[in-house]
Amino acid sequence: MSASEAFTESSLFAHSSREPASNPTAPTVVERAARTAVATAVSASEAISGSSDAADLEASGNAIDTPVAREAIAREDERKRLAEQLDALKRKEFELRRALAAADHPEAAEAIRMIGGSAFSVSRAEAKLAQGFPKSEARRREVIEKKLGTLRDKRADLDSQIGALEVELGGLGADRIAVFENERQAALEQLMIVLATHDAALSAAKLDPRRLVPELEGWMPELEALAKKMSAKASA
Repeated sequence: MSASEAFTESSLFAHSSREPASNPTAPTVVERAARTAVATAVSASEAISGSSDAADLEASGNAIDTPVAREAIAREDERKRLAEQLDALKRKEFELRRALAAADHPEAAEAIRMIGGSAFSVSRAEAKLAQGFPKSEARRREVIEKKLGTLRDKRADLDSQIGALEVELGGLGADRIAVFENERQAALEQLMIVLATHDAALSAAKLDPRRLVPELEGWMPELEALAKKMSAKASA
């Protein structure tokens, strides 16, 4: 809330009664407040537009100095000045509405004043939000975002390299392992055939092959499974 708004509202709310209707020449409280508020609004808007014009002229100093450019700048400055004056008058209109309501209803003057003050606080916070980040923070955010993007690209590249290495590691030596597994399987089958062929002779001699070759004890489950498999295949 501006100083002029605070002064106008406080002076209006201080009077609990209006001027008598029998004196038509004497200005009422609302009329005096309206005159003061309008004069203050016009002065404030002219000061604002003057500073805005100076800033716009300074910003446009680097533009091409041609009659067309100067005319366009002048039209834009005039439009901004009129828009600012209109906004100021609109704000004063609502201020006067509140003052009139408070004058007509003194019992609600405090409530009206508090509502106006609270609404001004919300508007001021919204204006701050609309300004966005300060230039220093915006530049810092830009730098951090660039660094973050670079690191994310590097991470994606590293993930790709890691995946490729994992695939290569998983397949490394797989062919050799497969060859060795096939070789072992063929050797087990050959061992099983040899044991079956000489089982009668060993039994007659009361010899247990597992006592002759200690590794047979660990291979027996696989040898028995192979024997059943080959027997089922032969019977089929």
